[in-house]
Amino acid sequence: MNFKSLVAIGLLTTTSIWAQGYFGEETEEATSSESSYQAPATVYEAPAPSYQEATSSSPEVVAGDESLNDFTKLHGRAYNSVGSQGASANVSTKLRSPHTMSGQNLFYIEPTLERGLVSFTSGNTYYLSLANTRTIGLMTAGLSMGNMGFSLDLGLAKDFNTVETGTAPAVETSTSEVAAGDVIGLRFSMGLGDLSLTTHLEWLTTADQTSTESNSTPATESTESFWDLLLEAEVSNSPSAKDLAWAVGLTILRHNLSSKTVTGPTTTDIIDPESHLELVPYFNMSLKVLGNDRARVLLGANSALGIRLFDKVTGTTDGDLEIGLFIAPNIFAEVALTKNWLFFGGASHNLNLLDFTSGGLKSANRSESTIIMLTEQTVASIGTRFQWKSIALEAGLTDAFLSNPFGAFSGGTITGNIGAFIYF
Repeated sequence: MNFKSLVAIGLLTTTSIWAQGYFGEETEEATSSESSYQAPATVYEAPAPSYQEATSSSPEVVAGDESLNDFTKLHGRAYNSVGSQGASANVSTKLRSPHTMSGQNLFYIEPTLERGLVSFTSGNTYYLSLANTRTIGLMTAGLSMGNMGFSLDLGLAKDFNTVETGTAPAVETSTSEVAAGDVIGLRFSMGLGDLSLTTHLEWLTTADQTSTESNSTPATESTESFWDLLLEAEVSNSPSAKDLAWAVGLTILRHNLSSKTVTGPTTTDIIDPESHLELVPYFNMSLKVLGNDRARVLLGANSALGIRLFDKVTGTTDGDLEIGLFIAPNIFAEVALTKNWLFFGGASHNLNLLDFTSGGLKSANRSESTIIMLTEQTVASIGTRFQWKSIALEAGLTDAFLSNPFGAFSGGTITGNIGAFIYF
């Protein structure tokens, strides 16, 4: 056994030990879905990088037994945790663009962050992913027809109950409950020559909500509406990207927190001041600055302009305005130690160039404006991949952080991920 093999085995063993030691307890990230936002506490999350073909971003094939071209198969989510636009495809980026699953025949299991995936081709390519959204199971079913693909995300947590009491006349009370994390989402993607188009529509219940209706005297009705409606669209050069990779997109989010109570002729509406409309145009790019047949280094930045328009609440606020300009520079590198071992790592942080908020409390006759400029703490990750014949094992370590430019850094927790593949 040569020195390179000893080094690689040591990396994978160390990563596995850390994962077993620190990931016995489920984290919030481990139970979150693949949505591009978290709610209600964290509404906007920086868009993930779009799919990048591994073969198009890898160096040209060079003779020898230590080349990045030996690692062109799909990666797990431990790979590219810093969100480099030009890195090879991992499971997350594939599932964001259903048409890119075409031709994938594999089984993937990720016990640390609780995901399983199977993909098979029979004329078209079909795939099924099982994961979690908060405490609710999330199923993703997808179909790829070569240059076009669709998928459905579904996680249900609904309870409907009807109670009838008394006689002549009986009083009927109907109650419906929806738990936080209940979600339905649709994705569509397709190739556009040298470009790719990805779209996403999602409805997510952000907090436990209860609605009740009764035909009592007087009739009563109460409705809670705690939901997010998300629409995303992205265009990238993923099919043709070589050394320069880019993606441009727009996220539109309606964050709704309201309730209504009707008692006889009286109606009371309550709107939470945190309800808002959010518009986030973004642009991601990366450039290969160093590279040969065995290794490469990508330098990139993911930038976003976030605009929040908060609802007007009578007697409380005329509606706050928040504008933020955020850039997340990132560095990502990978090296083929042998035909069986790959090492990868990266670093990134969020640079809040400008976070401006204007508003106030109308009831207190007070107006207020705030400007924040902040460079959040840098996080770094390392990982390794072992592959042999039709199997692969990937493991990574990283420092947990909020990928939410509107929120402050919350790192300090070591997290990790282990995933395994069987390819066919």
